[in-house]
Amino acid sequence: MRWNEIEEACTAKKVILYGLGLGIRQFLDCYGNQIPVEAMIDNDTAKQGQKAGDLLAEAFQTKCESIRISSAKILAGYVPEETLILVASAKRYEEIVQELKARGFTLVYVLSLLDGFAIQLKASESSQQGLDEYARKYAGLPINPKKVLFSSFANYADHEKYISQALMRLRPDMDIVWLVNDLNAGLPGQVRKVLRANWKQVLYEAETSKVWIADNVIPGYFLKRPEQIYIQTKHWASITLKKFYLDAATFQSEPAKLASWERESRIIDYIVVGSEFDKESCKRGFGVEDKFLMAGSPRTDGLFCEAQNREKVYAYFRLPESVQVLMYAPTYRFSKEEGKSVHQSRAIDFGYEQVKDALEQRFGGKWMIALRLHPSVQNAAREMVLPDFVFDVSAYEDSEELVSAFAVTVSDYSSLMFEPAFVGKPVFLYATDLEDYLTNEYELLIDYRQLPFAIAEDTGQLCRNILEFDPGQYERKIRKFLEQYGIREDGHASERVAEFICAVTLDRKDRDGNGYQ
Repeated sequence: MRWNEIEEACTAKKVILYGLGLGIRQFLDCYGNQIPVEAMIDNDTAKQGQKAGDLLAEAFQTKCESIRISSAKILAGYVPEETLILVASAKRYEEIVQELKARGFTLVYVLSLLDGFAIQLKASESSQQGLDEYARKYAGLPINPKKVLFSSFANYADHEKYISQALMRLRPDMDIVWLVNDLNAGLPGQVRKVLRANWKQVLYEAETSKVWIADNVIPGYFLKRPEQIYIQTKHWASITLKKFYLDAATFQSEPAKLASWERESRIIDYIVVGSEFDKESCKRGFGVEDKFLMAGSPRTDGLFCEAQNREKVYAYFRLPESVQVLMYAPTYRFSKEEGKSVHQSRAIDFGYEQVKDALEQRFGGKWMIALRLHPSVQNAAREMVLPDFVFDVSAYEDSEELVSAFAVTVSDYSSLMFEPAFVGKPVFLYATDLEDYLTNEYELLIDYRQLPFAIAEDTGQLCRNILEFDPGQYERKIRKFLEQYGIREDGHASERVAEFICAVTLDRKDRDGNGYQ
């Protein structure tokens, strides 16, 4: 059978699609509104129960949109002679065909093996034309004044998580749309999840939303209309250690990244900031002059719920209530072989045993250590052999909940270092490659040796810093540092941003962004 004969072959038969792999997109693009499909099957249990239109862009707004993915068990309800099955699987099609024939189904075709598939595949690969076409189409639709689109590096974390929670409390009638990497991600019931890979649904939601809120780059195929509002939150708090984006030398050698952030600077309406230092660094990093919402850092609101976060995190990792935890959170390094566009985890040279002993000697009680790698290299933890009192928390999405739940933080150059200090928790720096980092990695916005945290370049010094920790002296240094940089986190930043969103969506005149009192 040829591709252009599929429709005729399906006449008077009950059509079932088996698999969501090779060929499924071409079929849906050609026949999603022409051939009635009875059911769609996939052996991936994570996809079962999901709607086809939520998983696949080509199924969105077609007659197949609402079909829920099933397991092969549903085949028991079909008569083989009355059923035609189209298999869309690149790796398992031979096994699937044999299984179907054993069940008595003979009208079975593998989509990718049909004559003419190569031509159809080549035609479908010209996706930019489709993106532009649908962008123009959806940009002609009415904007929903109550719809807010959230996009974060994580499924559900960072500033966006806390802003959305405050917004739902303030305006339960708002349509909150969240871009996720996994439809099974746990989000509140009031939030509508949209799969980030489903570009057509993402584009539809974006073009019909009043407000976009993101901590990463907005996709280049979005068409922003004058009446839409784009709020950029960035993904750090009100102070950061390193230069970023347009202010970083690393971006000047990467034209694609440079172009995407230059586009951001043109379409951003507001950047959420929490200090004058934050504002000035964002002027350079984002290439803007006067687009700021002075509200504080919404993600840090989570730091002010210690009891709640401790209970949640300890239950998640099944930690004994009596134990205290130090979180070790080193950041990534650039690849020396592949260049500064590639992140890698450095070899972890951390004296876990010695540090644990120092903690127990200085603070008393029993201690454990949580390892948190940067999200871009978190999979490296799987290859590490860790002592039994060390556990990996790299995949846990909300870093604020971890900081709040754990007693002490150790980092090297991650701007996460500042957040425990906002709520008075001890922070120690462990920088074994300090000179190399300062020479070959990021340019810093702050003199590293002027930070208010004790610095160690080896395990022995780190242990001495822990043993000599003076809480009174530490508190004074932190207070002076935060005052110097104008940091005033108070646990209510997300409320200020949510109130501002309500003001602009209700078309009030309160749009100057000066909400931080």
